[in-house]
Amino acid sequence: MKKFFKNIFRIKSKEKGVALVIVVVMISIMLPIVTDMNYEARTEFDLAMNYKRKAEAQALASSAVNFAVVVFDLQKQVDSILKKFNMGQSIEIWDIVPFDTQLLRSFTTAGPFVDIEDVVAGNNPQEDGKVAGSIQNAETDETYTETGDPIFKFPGDFRIDFESEDTKINLNHLAYGSRIAIIKMLEGIIEPEFYDFIFLENTSRHEYVERSELIQNIVDWVDVGDEKYTDGEKYISGGDEQSEYDNFVPQYKVKNSRFDTKQELLMVYGVTPVIYRILDPYTTIYSTGKININKASPFMLEALIRAYAVDKAAVVFYNEDAMREFLGKILAKKAKDGFSKVTDFTQACLTEGVELGKDISRVLDVAGSVYRIKATGIKEGVESWVEMVVDKEGNIYYYREG
Repeated sequence: MKKFFKNIFRIKSKEKGVALVIVVVMISIMLPIVTDMNYEARTEFDLAMNYKRKAEAQALASSAVNFAVVVFDLQKQVDSILKKFNMGQSIEIWDIVPFDTQLLRSFTTAGPFVDIEDVVAGNNPQEDGKVAGSIQNAETDETYTETGDPIFKFPGDFRIDFESEDTKINLNHLAYGSRIAIIKMLEGIIEPEFYDFIFLENTSRHEYVERSELIQNIVDWVDVGDEKYTDGEKYISGGDEQSEYDNFVPQYKVKNSRFDTKQELLMVYGVTPVIYRILDPYTTIYSTGKININKASPFMLEALIRAYAVDKAAVVFYNEDAMREFLGKILAKKAKDGFSKVTDFTQACLTEGVELGKDISRVLDVAGSVYRIKATGIKEGVESWVEMVVDKEGNIYYYREG
């Protein structure tokens, strides 16, 4: 009997050992499967949440675009007031107020700023035993309270950046009657001596182009016809404008039409990435064609002065220190009073010893009308944006989302 029970216990022990092995094997098999399923589920959840945040950020960016429309309308009223009181200097409110809700929200919750609901409620919390901001119903003798939402009280943030396109040279105007003016301004951009090293064998295709040839090639890309641009003393080579492109691989034709994107400049013979980076901040394909001197960068103002100076032998054009001192005085005048008229700019230059040609007035303005707006929506670290080029009348020239 005792032996019988020993055999039973021995069998039971063996069964327990087998069960343990089976459990260990099952855990070894199931653990990576469960881990992988958990990882996939977590990844899909994160992707879904990011997609949700992206959609919300896109909605915030669209709201920012609508807000920009309101800002433009407000700017029109500001312009009207300035004109009414004969205030020559142009003021653009986006230069004064940063349209960034994260920043503005910090101001509207402290200091002299108040929430909208506080304004609606009134200054006196109790008046004649009624709740401040309350409205009495004469028929039912009931009272209810009217409140508004606090300003900028919404999840997420948006910001709006404004950039004037009228501070840049419109390359597409090379196809029009203002071609000579555009050429002059392009010459002013690349004229400084510190760019001399660029106009050697300067591309991966080993093209040698001088300054005049570079501008000639840009003109030929835009204008109609197969002959090289030859107007002016600097452009006398003539010939077939396509010949310089025939050896390219892949081969392509000169466009002979307007630029659709500014990146097309890189297809022009002689325009290297370095030259493109030089021209990029000062060129556009959207603008009125006139330069807003109140918003133009110092380098753009220098280019204008170089292009239209009557006496190009003046010391300021060959001495960088003299040019910096000269520009400093012009910029100080702009910062103090602004240029209410084009003649204010030319007179300021003349006062400092540089006379500008009268034809410069045809390419200058003191206000802008075309702007590049970038509206960015932000939700929990995820950003989405809308970029567009518009004028003050609401006409859209370019639109892109990202």
